[in-house]
Amino acid sequence: MKRLFTNLVVFTAVACTLTSCASIFCGTKAKVTFDSNVKENVTLTIDGIKHHDVVFPYTTKVKRGFEDTIVKAEAKEYKTETIVIDKTFNPVSVINLCDVLGWGIDAATGAITKPSQSYIEIEFKEAK
Repeated sequence: MKRLFTNLVVFTAVACTLTSCASIFCGTKAKVTFDSNVKENVTLTIDGIKHHDVVFPYTTKVKRGFEDTIVKAEAKEYKTETIVIDKTFNPVSVINLCDVLGWGIDAATGAITKPSQSYIEIEFKEAK
């Protein structure tokens, strides 16, 4: 019984040191919801990837990471709007504590950050 307990403790300790908490708990993408004053179909370009025929509210996933996410919103008869989604520190990564490997994995996957906003209102202005 003592040997089983010792093996369980060693296995748990090894598993904890070889994991990265933010990557596991939060993933490498985060959900963001967009809403707008326009009720017709819109094209959103998020980091170069086009999302056609978007109807608001629209929820999608954006990459975590150290670079800002650029969103371009285009609608007929409206000016094109560009939104920059800043990234902030993801407090879940603190669970890594002294696990340098975990911090490294979270930093490499971008899970150490999160979008500064999870809800974004796009205010379209009519084209003149």
